[in-house]
Amino acid sequence: MLRIKQTLAGGNNITLYAPRRYGKSSLVNKALKELEEEGFTTVYLDIMSVYSRDTFINNYTRAIADKQKASLEKTIKKIARFITGIVPSVAFDSSGMPSFSFSWIEGKDKEQTLLDVINLPEKFATDNIRWIIAFDEFQEITKLNGENFEKLLRSGIQHHQNVSYLFLGSKTHILKDMFSNKNRAFYNAAAVMTINTIEENKSVKYLITRFKRSDIEIDNDTAEYLLQTAGNIPYYIQYIAFEIWQNIILSDTDKITTKHVDEAIKRVLELKSDYYWELINKYTSYRKKVLHALSQSASELFSKKTAQDFDLGAVSSTQKAIDVFISDGIIERNQSTYDFSDPIYKRFINKNL
Repeated sequence: MLRIKQTLAGGNNITLYAPRRYGKSSLVNKALKELEEEGFTTVYLDIMSVYSRDTFINNYTRAIADKQKASLEKTIKKIARFITGIVPSVAFDSSGMPSFSFSWIEGKDKEQTLLDVINLPEKFATDNIRWIIAFDEFQEITKLNGENFEKLLRSGIQHHQNVSYLFLGSKTHILKDMFSNKNRAFYNAAAVMTINTIEENKSVKYLITRFKRSDIEIDNDTAEYLLQTAGNIPYYIQYIAFEIWQNIILSDTDKITTKHVDEAIKRVLELKSDYYWELINKYTSYRKKVLHALSQSASELFSKKTAQDFDLGAVSSTQKAIDVFISDGIIERNQSTYDFSDPIYKRFINKNL
């Protein structure tokens, strides 16, 4: 986290990627909170909530307006000076609280309005008060009118002197391409960082310490078994550990065994069953076969033996299925190998397909 803070505070941009559930959003929000305490103005926008240019303009402008320390009336007047195409105003929610609102001006160029919104943080920032903008799931902007939106966004922010940007996302292959492909607008626009799994010895120590607070014992071997089951991913470590804790406090034992880990996994599989079936059933029969092969840790996915063992067809069809799974964030490519982003989903497929 220190490196993230230092890079952003130094006026540089960062691209931060990691699969889902690695804790990047929590890490970033903690870093932003500390940067705010140090005098920076920070804005966080989840691009998953954006499905059009209009929603980007709406959500981003609101997020920026919310960071203004001046009165709402002064903020609205300031925004009106900087953005063409919209008329800002005060709206009231159901409880009577005032909030920022705006309406569109007919006939105005929406592309120029978008550029005005993109430049808004730079207009508000000063040499004494720098801004830091975090775009979560940034790869989702590729769905907003393709690369043209990328080019517009880059054309604006590349001139910003008092704003630093943090682009984070979970679809690592898309995010990597956006910042490393010479033909993309954001090529070399930010320093690239990734979040790896936590060192095993630190995770083991964390589990032993946390369970000890409730007078529950877990030895090193059992803790390591839990980590292996969770793929050493922070979210799943905590998820499984919580299920174990709930079971232990209702039992007559204070020592965790591998049996408790297995029982917790079974409960997690039951809790997520409907969701996992929904994920599976959106795929064709052939792609389900490929998922099954992947869940069995087929070492040579494109070999004749794997094709025979799992009734797979042409290599090209298997590769197309893999590309879809990567695009959906189901699996991650690690050099020449593939693995599931969700280790529990892998177990579910292994058991049910």
